[in-house]
Amino acid sequence: MRLVGTGVHEPGRVVTSLALDAEHGRAPGTTEQRCEVVSRRWVAPGETSSVMAASAVRQALDVAGMGVQDLDALVVAAVVPEQPMPTTAVLTLRELGGPGGDTEAFDVNSSSLGFLTGVEIAALGLAAGRWGTVGVVATEVASARLDHDDVEASGLFGDGAAAAVLVRELVRRPGSAVVGLRFELWPDAAGASVIAAGGTRWNTATPPPDDRAYRLVMDSPAVARATAAHLPGFLAALAGQAGFTLPEADLVVPHQASAAGLRLLRERLGVPDERVVDILTDHGNQVSASLPTALHTAASGGRLARGDRVVLVGTGAGFGLGAVALRY
Repeated sequence: MRLVGTGVHEPGRVVTSLALDAEHGRAPGTTEQRCEVVSRRWVAPGETSSVMAASAVRQALDVAGMGVQDLDALVVAAVVPEQPMPTTAVLTLRELGGPGGDTEAFDVNSSSLGFLTGVEIAALGLAAGRWGTVGVVATEVASARLDHDDVEASGLFGDGAAAAVLVRELVRRPGSAVVGLRFELWPDAAGASVIAAGGTRWNTATPPPDDRAYRLVMDSPAVARATAAHLPGFLAALAGQAGFTLPEADLVVPHQASAAGLRLLRERLGVPDERVVDILTDHGNQVSASLPTALHTAASGGRLARGDRVVLVGTGAGFGLGAVALRY
């Protein structure tokens, strides 16, 4: 498998932390101090999940020198879909003007690990000869589910979409292989990040006891404890597959979960600052779109070279961990 193009869609509305402080009656500087995010982008009118996803995929295809007709499959990751059905993938393919027919398109949801799950599915399908070219895109409108009484949650999140185009290598070359895939889950931490309503349990027909059930509830200390407890062992197991450790990687592209999570990578796990892609300050946590946006930032900014040892790593609600190690 080889990654041949990346793309992003940056929503049209820039929202500063100072503006959130003013809007929600907080002292100036409160949101930035608590979340370490200066600004983030939220969707403007007309920017739906599928519109953003199509924009990111189109850009990734342009970088790869391809068109939508070249896609054998399109995998769309989102925590909250644009609508229950048809899927966001179907709506995205329609937005792209895709020809349909034998192009597969489907959604995945593994919270913030959605993009990595999509990459795993693509890698397996490409290796099996099922597909030759796969688009993987994560698209999130986190701003629609925020409880602004909770500074840590509401001030941390941004919207956006990011995509990658992956192809099967017909001839194995240096610098183009996935060398490690690992996912672990500890469901006893399922209460740490929750949107309780909007599914089959609580909805407009069966209302929840409190409308705030439609909003994101996050126990940040519980997430931090789970990350600190499980991430070192998880990464050691990944290194056993990949043949190199996290500090030995040329670049680490993490899910932008929080400033504390990024510090854990740098300080406790020994990854030098210059090898960590950190875009939290001006993007916030874009849920599953966070990691591929960081990947695009690295790729478009010249931080990746063929043959580099790269680790894509993230956390997800549940509590889950996922990583892809590759020779870029």
